[in-house]
Amino acid sequence: MIIVFMSLCFITVVCLLGVYLSSRAKGNNSSDADEILNRGNAYYGKGDYENAIKEYTRAIKINPKYALAYNNRGLAYAIIGYYERAIADYSRAIEINPKYADAYLGRGNAYAAIGDKERAIADYNRALEINPKYADAYYNRGNAYYHLGDKERAIADYTRALEINPKYAKAYSNRGNAYYKMGDKERAIADYNRAIEINPKLAEAYCNRGVAYSDMGDNERAIADYTRALEINPKDAKAYYNRGVAYSDMGDNERAIADYNRAIEINPKDAEAYYNRGNVYSDMGDNERAIADYNRAIEINPKHAKAYNNRGLAYSAMGDNERAIADYNRALEINPKLAEAYYNRGNAYSDMGDNERAIADYNRALEINPKFAKAYMGKGLACEKLGRFQEAVEAYKKFLSCVSGTPGMDDLIEMARQRIKELEGK
Repeated sequence: MIIVFMSLCFITVVCLLGVYLSSRAKGNNSSDADEILNRGNAYYGKGDYENAIKEYTRAIKINPKYALAYNNRGLAYAIIGYYERAIADYSRAIEINPKYADAYLGRGNAYAAIGDKERAIADYNRALEINPKYADAYYNRGNAYYHLGDKERAIADYTRALEINPKYAKAYSNRGNAYYKMGDKERAIADYNRAIEINPKLAEAYCNRGVAYSDMGDNERAIADYTRALEINPKDAKAYYNRGVAYSDMGDNERAIADYNRAIEINPKDAEAYYNRGNVYSDMGDNERAIADYNRAIEINPKHAKAYNNRGLAYSAMGDNERAIADYNRALEINPKLAEAYYNRGNAYSDMGDNERAIADYNRALEINPKFAKAYMGKGLACEKLGRFQEAVEAYKKFLSCVSGTPGMDDLIEMARQRIKELEGK
């Protein structure tokens, strides 16, 4: 059984910095420092962060108590990924001005970027104590709660941000993500729609709405949304990836591969793009290319249990059951709850004639997922080979109870019925 990572794992959550560069120092009489700060802001506005940092540093040398210069330098450091330096600058700004809500917000964003969501939330809380109408602080605290798995609190914060600023498109988009993760696709789509109404150039909202449509089985609408996202941002690797998944679901393997190729060109470290491209190659019977892609996914993410599982399937298809079993073993070391790996290993043992081990693996798969129809079928066949006919009949009957109304299973259903009829006639 090939396991495909659906695009819903790749919802884009955009973190809005929410810290605004100010052009002058309040309460500061040093016109030289103000002038240098303004030059730094001009560089910042052009995206020249290195020169912006140099100018902010010069302003600080002239006025070591210049909180705004520390804040803006922190913002520039954060944008280029120097989060520890950013935190140090925001902290200095706060020491100088303990009521500096923007600096708390900026430091919270930096903490969030390095994965310290608890400290981030503490800083957003402080920003909101200083300014209870700070929509960006609610928004970013919502992002932190979202990543901690607390979707209800995230929704509450996005909602509060929207009460303060009803035109906050990204808050609608991210609230949509939270609703989606909670299984409320209708509310999610409504929020994505509203985000797009406010900002028709918000690529993330199109991409996320596409994820919702794809999950609902409406791949045509999903593809239209991913395509719109790519018109807005042609470098959006996730949109290419998600569109590739949708094309693959529709059986359009050539377009799927083309989109995975593009995603990999933009982001060569995207393990999932290699993984899913490998799945397409596997579906096409090109197991050598599939294995090459699974290898690359595993190089990037050595804990990718499903890549090991699917590489095992490719080895099995090539008749190399020993390597296949080694891969299933590794998948199960990483994720002992991966029912598909037990099932696939059971098939490999069955192919090798070791039906006792095969049955043990099918049973383990069924402990994890009692509705795993094909595991019942595999168990029935293995039991029959060992002469355990009553167990085989029970397994076939369980299979039939699980697949009632399932499309694409007609041949196996007929086979199970025939085996039951023959075995019960003995």
